[in-house]
Amino acid sequence: MAANALLKNGKVIARSFAQASSIRSLHNDKVYELRTYSIKPKNFKEFYDLSVEHMHLRTNHSKLVGYWTSEIGGIFDMVHIWEYDNLQHRAKVRQAMTGDQEWSSKYISKVFPMMERLENVLLKLDSKSSLEQTNTGGVYEICCTEKPLKELPNTKGDGQLLGTFSTLIGSLNTSYQLWYHKSLDALVSSADLGTYGTHSTKSRLLLPTPWSPMK
Repeated sequence: MAANALLKNGKVIARSFAQASSIRSLHNDKVYELRTYSIKPKNFKEFYDLSVEHMHLRTNHSKLVGYWTSEIGGIFDMVHIWEYDNLQHRAKVRQAMTGDQEWSSKYISKVFPMMERLENVLLKLDSKSSLEQTNTGGVYEICCTEKPLKELPNTKGDGQLLGTFSTLIGSLNTSYQLWYHKSLDALVSSADLGTYGTHSTKSRLLLPTPWSPMK
């Protein structure tokens, strides 16, 4: 039993070192943080209005890829993706935000009590993805799946695949895909239950906020 415990601990330690090594290798690579805020229903409108007014204070610090409300697949959730040059850049941004009194007083101190839950994962963008959007005025879909990155679909009806991500820190062995659809009906018509096979997958319908770069 003791030998089994040592073997198990050894595997955990080895895996931790491997993960740390992978993260260190990203020093010169962009990383992306996917954040999900669950807002108390009674505070949702106030949170939204404060974000419309003050989100520019946050985007002064780093690049916002997209910011959405979750319409289906979770309600009263705000989903957003931020880009950083590397992990060191992210650390500097977080430190700068801590010292930003205007951001803290006008926004964070007010909205933090409105949140029920905060979740984040650190992602790496697949080299074949560009996050370049060719159309606007539609809806978005984000899919989280356990299907291996190399087996993920590149097409989904007439939807545009904006980005494919692998998880670095968070739910490991999961991948994310961000899709753009011209309309809700287009999203529904593109649905293919076989797209992700038998792998566990969660999909969200997302609507862009006024301050989101992706419209």
